Amino acid sequence: MIDTHAHLYLEAFEEDRTAVIERSRAAGINEVWLPGIDADSLPSMEALNKAYPGYFKQFAGLHPCDVKPGFSDHLQRIKEALDTGSYAGIGEIGLDLYWDKTYLNEQLEALRTQLDWAVAMQLPVILHVRDAYEAIMPVIRTYYGSGLRGIFHSYAGSLEEAIELTNNGFLLGINGSITFKKSQQAAFLHQLPLTSLVTETDAPYLAPVPHRGKRNEPANIPLVIDFIAQAYGLPVEKVRTTCLANAQKLLNPTPISQA
Repeated sequence: MIDTHAHLYLEAFEEDRTAVIERSRAAGINEVWLPGIDADSLPSMEALNKAYPGYFKQFAGLHPCDVKPGFSDHLQRIKEALDTGSYAGIGEIGLDLYWDKTYLNEQLEALRTQLDWAVAMQLPVILHVRDAYEAIMPVIRTYYGSGLRGIFHSYAGSLEEAIELTNNGFLLGINGSITFKKSQQAAFLHQLPLTSLVTETDAPYLAPVPHRGKRNEPANIPLVIDFIAQAYGLPVEKVRTTCLANAQKLLNPTPISQA
């Protein structure tokens, strides 16, 4: 199993990070992806990656909530990190209009810049979208056919948007929020091909039921898989192997044959 979205480098795990990783391994999680949030988060992520060789995949990106005046400095430093070749993709990037709409234009500029990098560098993206599907879809549509691929993390859009996105090279990140009673996505999840889903936690956030409200961690991935299996009426092992293969394919897409 893979947790395609966990922030284990954050301070929330400072006191027991080793135990969290041990629990993750014991639960059958064989890989954890670490999305960055800004340039300042990269050293902590790199230190964690170095301490556990082969267990993590690093992503570098500027989170929309961190797009503030002077954000170009963060972008420059993130691009320098990406140019080292030690990052598996670009993220966590996107649009967030839940907390503050003040910097929407700046968020759009940062998003387009990082999407252009992804296309040029042939790297997948991890997209954060909160209360902003109406704003982000017109942007994403301009990249259809460009080879852009990635994950819509903690998917919270409509069924119609999900179908459109998965038909155009994107995967949907499913986490503990799907187990919440008010989840709208839980009602239509089974209408999407299982090959369009990947599992994630967003640790330390969005712990699934019955741990809602507590700190989340990768060891909770089996609870997400159990929920997906119930929604589809499929064996847990089928969901586990399919979601694993989906994530692996994202990082290692089939090369385009040359005529």
